[in-house]
Amino acid sequence: MVTPQQIAEYIQKVPPLPETLRETLAALEAGELAAAAKRAAADPALLHYLKQVVNSAAYGFRNELSDAGQIFSALGTERAKQLLYAYMVSLLAPKEWNYFTMDTQTFRNFQTGLMSKWERIVKALGAEEKYLSAAAIMSAGLVVADAIFGDHASEVALIRESGDLDLDTILERVSRLNFEKLVTTIAEKWEVDPEVAKLVGLAFGREACEEGRLCELARLLHLLLFYELSRPAMMDAGANAFIAFNPEFSEPVLERFQEIVEIA
Repeated sequence: MVTPQQIAEYIQKVPPLPETLRETLAALEAGELAAAAKRAAADPALLHYLKQVVNSAAYGFRNELSDAGQIFSALGTERAKQLLYAYMVSLLAPKEWNYFTMDTQTFRNFQTGLMSKWERIVKALGAEEKYLSAAAIMSAGLVVADAIFGDHASEVALIRESGDLDLDTILERVSRLNFEKLVTTIAEKWEVDPEVAKLVGLAFGREACEEGRLCELARLLHLLLFYELSRPAMMDAGANAFIAFNPEFSEPVLERFQEIVEIA
């Protein structure tokens, strides 16, 4: 089964921010949208990703955005940063998934849906826009899970036969690590704002959460993750087994979540 050494090797393979992305993020941090767009435009793969995502139905722009300047102007600083982190996750994602039965488009639909609804939640709460990046980082969890369990699918199936265990619980039992730790480690490697990384960790719903804005956001992100993982495409992919849903953790914000996401 998976060993701590194998997990350490996987984390070692996670690439740091490429120079172009680092420079683009730095320009955004300085509020220099034009400079950020110029740097992003120098990376054809990044520009292609940005155009595909922002022109999707999830973003709802009336006119097609065709260049980096238009994209960054329309998104603004923090929404652009969210997409840059989402792009990093997409670079980490496999071309062919090994454990989950999904393809690139299924994952991108999940990632985009998670981010667009999270934007709605952050806006409704009047929270700082820097927290938008949390949803993009959260989506890295599925990529990590696929990489770790991809070569051990039959062993995982045997373990799950003995009880209705989620992948996070299995990982912790066999390696004493969990996806919360792995995803926050990736966030730190990518120089994500420490408060955003903290929110991502709390959103796994494993720790006691003090009251306050960060805790409220964590509860809502936990609930949103399971809302998106419960969609038919993700259930068919087996992705709903990623981590255990903690109803007690989410219960205080359930009505607020339904109101914001407009669930009947």
